[in-house]
Amino acid sequence: MTETKSEQSDGLVGRILKNSGFLFGGKTSASLIGLAVLAIAARALTIEELGILLLLHAFIALMTGVATFKSWQALIQFGTKPVERGDLPTFHRLLRFTIGLDITAALVACVLSVSAFLVFGDRLDLPDEVFGIAVAYCFLSATNLRSSPLGVLRLYDRFDLISLHDQAVPIVRLVGASLGLLLGGGLIWFISVWMAAAAATNLLMPVLALRELARRGALKGVFDKRPTLKAPRPGIWRYVWMSNIDATINLVDKQMPTLLSGALLGPAFAALFKIARDVSDVLGKGARLLNQVLYPELVRLMIAGSITRAIRIIVFSSLYLLAAGIGLSLLISLFGPALFSSALDSGYENVAPIATMLVIAAALMGATTPIYSGLYALGNPGWAAFTRAMAVTITIVLFVTLSRSMQEAGPGWAMVIGSASGLVLASVVAVMLAYRARDAAGQASFSAPTKDETKSPSAEPPDKSG
Repeated sequence: MTETKSEQSDGLVGRILKNSGFLFGGKTSASLIGLAVLAIAARALTIEELGILLLLHAFIALMTGVATFKSWQALIQFGTKPVERGDLPTFHRLLRFTIGLDITAALVACVLSVSAFLVFGDRLDLPDEVFGIAVAYCFLSATNLRSSPLGVLRLYDRFDLISLHDQAVPIVRLVGASLGLLLGGGLIWFISVWMAAAAATNLLMPVLALRELARRGALKGVFDKRPTLKAPRPGIWRYVWMSNIDATINLVDKQMPTLLSGALLGPAFAALFKIARDVSDVLGKGARLLNQVLYPELVRLMIAGSITRAIRIIVFSSLYLLAAGIGLSLLISLFGPALFSSALDSGYENVAPIATMLVIAAALMGATTPIYSGLYALGNPGWAAFTRAMAVTITIVLFVTLSRSMQEAGPGWAMVIGSASGLVLASVVAVMLAYRARDAAGQASFSAPTKDETKSPSAEPPDKSG
């Protein structure tokens, strides 16, 4: 029996809501546990030591992320059709390629992290006694093989397992930090805990993906041949590179402000800034998890030629995230000072004004996230990368200049103005491309995707949203 459009719409909305619920529950609990971990660390360490720990983590995350390909996006973009029609040989060729990307990226990330730390590590003002364990932390990036497994779980709609995986880092950190507080563990202890959490999440994701492939009867044949960097189809390398550039820009936007806050205003302010950033990231993670659910659905809609419907979903999602962020910023401005002072320690009340500004910035960035996904699903990752690069450049330039002129008030304003710029730029580009698509179709509504396999939604074009 053929489904009506209404039934199809209800099924799509239901799937989005269900998967969003899984991820939102996982991300929300992970964020709350993460804030509890910071509260424990704030009581166990001095504010300068906490700043050093957070700066070290941000540095390694940045170096690792720069080298990492978001291969999960390529797996979804090019693997949706083979999985839906049960074409396992084609899917396995693609999976071996993305695994090859992950292995190569992990090795490059390890070399890059260690080399960059040896050259620039002294800028973090690390005590001499933590130098050795910091280098070991850099080597841990060689185990980061999570991207392809993440794509597998998303392809099979196992967002419940992704939600389970999201608990690994905060739970390991919570247990380790609690023991550190009880036993009097210092900075080296807490760096070790952060390393253990990274190792746990790097191990768990591949295990979950292999288990799901086996359950689906899709594991046999995957490793009959070695992972490879040979493209399984035309156009995929262009997609992968454009996606990597955009993801790197996104990562710079995520980690660079924390590093700059420490370099410009000291480790103590870096601790305050990072805590405020983690508070604002409750909204940011909500935007990213919604994006993770939306992106596979947008690709399916593009393949079906339902571009107008996809645009409605993007607009609704953007407005929803913007409204949620504004509401959260008002709550923090009213109740934040007392909350941070009591939950963390005296001296942390200054987190509240920083967090208020960063939540507004996160709301603006969250409203932009679905637009980026739409550009990817339409096969325009270059435009997404361009608009994100412009926004990040504006943010970093303002971060440096306003921090020098306005001191501790400067970073918050830099983040808000930079995020607003990104929203405006992405919206302008999206409207421009929408009119171009309509004109090319010669009608008021969008036409079906083109036949160009490397640029059309039906060809599963390149994508890469965080």
